[in-house]
Amino acid sequence: MAFNSLWYPALFLLLTAIFAVYLALRRLVLHPLAYYPGPPAAAVTSLYKTYFEVVKGGQWLRQLDELHNVYGDVVRVGPNELHFKDYRIYDKIFSVNSHLTKDPWFYACFGVGQSTFGAIDPAHAKSCRELLSPFFDRRSMLEFETVIRSKIELLADRLSNENAAVDMFYAFRCATMDIIATLCFGRSSQLLQGEELKASLLVDIQDAVPLLWTTKHFPWVISIAPFLPGCIKVKSQFNSFLRICDFVFGEIHYAGQVDKPALDVPRFIYKDLPAISNVVHGSSSSTYLVHEALALIQAGSDTVANTCITGVFHVLSNPSIHRRLVDELQRAWPDARENIGWNDMEKIPYLTAVIKESLRLSHGFVSPLPRVVGKGGLDCLGYKIPPGTVVGMSTTFIHTNPELFPKPHEFCPERWIGSTTHNKYLLSFSRGTRMCLGINMAWAELYLFFGILFRKLDMEIVDTSARDVTEFDDYFVPVYTGRHLKLRIARKTI
Repeated sequence: MAFNSLWYPALFLLLTAIFAVYLALRRLVLHPLAYYPGPPAAAVTSLYKTYFEVVKGGQWLRQLDELHNVYGDVVRVGPNELHFKDYRIYDKIFSVNSHLTKDPWFYACFGVGQSTFGAIDPAHAKSCRELLSPFFDRRSMLEFETVIRSKIELLADRLSNENAAVDMFYAFRCATMDIIATLCFGRSSQLLQGEELKASLLVDIQDAVPLLWTTKHFPWVISIAPFLPGCIKVKSQFNSFLRICDFVFGEIHYAGQVDKPALDVPRFIYKDLPAISNVVHGSSSSTYLVHEALALIQAGSDTVANTCITGVFHVLSNPSIHRRLVDELQRAWPDARENIGWNDMEKIPYLTAVIKESLRLSHGFVSPLPRVVGKGGLDCLGYKIPPGTVVGMSTTFIHTNPELFPKPHEFCPERWIGSTTHNKYLLSFSRGTRMCLGINMAWAELYLFFGILFRKLDMEIVDTSARDVTEFDDYFVPVYTGRHLKLRIARKTI
């Protein structure tokens, strides 16, 4: 009897081991991707990536760089996944004519599957995009410019009245969150009016970021997170995410009830979106509305803030760049008591160059955006990629490619002067039919941030090094590992 009780578990373990060996050999030798170079462990199991994303914490991008140094421009990074470094392949994956679709496994971890960003089905994504596009086109952003300007002017006032050095990581995010909240819900989130320029909502967003890769590899964690003890990090990250959701629920409810927005906003998304969604989709589920709002506030508050941090640090660190930018702003904008608009700022060449270089070095999204090859496979640059393969490419490999950008780690706005060839390789907002919906809003914000701050304020870096604003972990967006950028600020004498 004792023998039988031991025999069945032993048999189960033996069969499991045999199957694991068979699966490993099949993936190494018989799989359609078997002839692509890469580490054997990655070919055998997706746990290879889990180790770098979850165990080591946001280290996958660094590992990709090392893998390309060893194996070349194309690397097999998973049982059914390839990553590319050759910039010529980017258009094949992300062009308007590409028929590749988003990888469901990757995008599920964001928890916004019904949103424009999270939608996998191209038809559903297109219909969602058509709902939101009118709010983000250039004409709408020109109408919304007064709101953007008012928030940045308020930020400039707050900064110039602070006696101590200011943490710009949170200061910029206070402004960008107030801007995107106003566009979405018809009222500001009032973060710029807070006692400190460090709102709890922004702290929650940063605390919840590592949950992304945990839920990607272990989706069941969300089910047990409410029951975990508070001392476990996943529990605190989950609680942060719940508080973000509570904020979104409250703002959506407000937007649906208010007759007139709290601010002079020409139109705002969540006043019209439920009704438009009913017409287009035949329904307006609360899940869709929440998913869209979560995606909008995250994207709308993060990328522009990171770009400002990168650009402001590098401009202030280089006196010649700083002087040239300020001189050009003063010539175009001689009386700072008057306002010049986004349209006028776009005509200032060096300001444009500084913004583009800031975008290049802040990257936007740093994780590879995986796409699934459709029927018929993909044939490009000699690579014959079978259907069903997941392919991806991180924009960081393009933004730091010395063939495209000589001395790629140097902040050099001059590279953008008199040349349009680089524009094709500035991919902070991605490309193709799934490119960033808010690109016009981002450009408007960046021109006004850089224009107003460098025209009206004297800024000095405090206790921040280049390493603090260049080294980051990969959590889809860059999460910088060093100290936050701090500035001592005074208003210029006009």
